[in-house]
Amino acid sequence: MTMGALRWIDRHIWFVPIFFFIGVELALIVTDLVRREPFLLAAVAAEKRKEIYTSLTGSSSGLLGFTLAAVAILAAFGPRATQNHEQQTRETALADARVGISKALLATALMLMTVLVIATVSLGVDVGKTGGLAVTSLTLAAGTASVVGLLVSGAGLTLSLIERGGRS
Repeated sequence: MTMGALRWIDRHIWFVPIFFFIGVELALIVTDLVRREPFLLAAVAAEKRKEIYTSLTGSSSGLLGFTLAAVAILAAFGPRATQNHEQQTRETALADARVGISKALLATALMLMTVLVIATVSLGVDVGKTGGLAVTSLTLAAGTASVVGLLVSGAGLTLSLIERGGRS
């Protein structure tokens, strides 16, 4: 069972950031229902929240551009021409791995875009003494998912480069 789940994740690595987004969002909602008082970003004063949202818009837009550039670069590389069937099979597998990494980067870009849009909207609507659950939890969940997506994609790209460099 566990090996099957790990194989599924390996083949669908793009789902990891989405899984973390859903998991963190559900955890924040449950925590809010249990605590019944503002916590984390919602407990921060309105002026400080605005500073955080402003910082998040800049950071997420920069990372979004970087992520989309990485996808474009990965899309430009196909399998190299090789001398024999074994090397060609390996090159095809590495090209497939790059496609998987690109999918993970696109899912990460979706999370970064979510942070960017929600933080931008929050600058205007989240002005109360305490933050609203919807905007703060979505911002935190998408931010967490973005970090996880960047880490997973970076690890996948690193492993792909190690594999390519080790056998060329």
